[in-house]
Amino acid sequence: MKRLRSLFQRDNAASADVARERLMVMISQDRLQRNQPDFLPRLQKELIEVILRYTKSSQEDIQISYHSLPQQAQLELNVTWPSRS
Repeated sequence: MKRLRSLFQRDNAASADVARERLMVMISQDRLQRNQPDFLPRLQKELIEVILRYTKSSQEDIQISYHSLPQQAQLELNVTWPSRS
């Protein structure tokens, strides 16, 4: 019986650690979203529209992310360009 209990206790401890890590990730993502400026969603939409207007990229080829650092904020834009054929 002790062996069975120890097996289940280890599983509970391991799953608690996983749950704690997932919660920390969710909290950090929520904090990042709250720190975003109000104009950011509109700016992202306009950037995507301009890129689509002047290139043959699709919306799936464009990735925009926002990073808030202690002294500055950073907007990262990654575009996969279509090859010339």
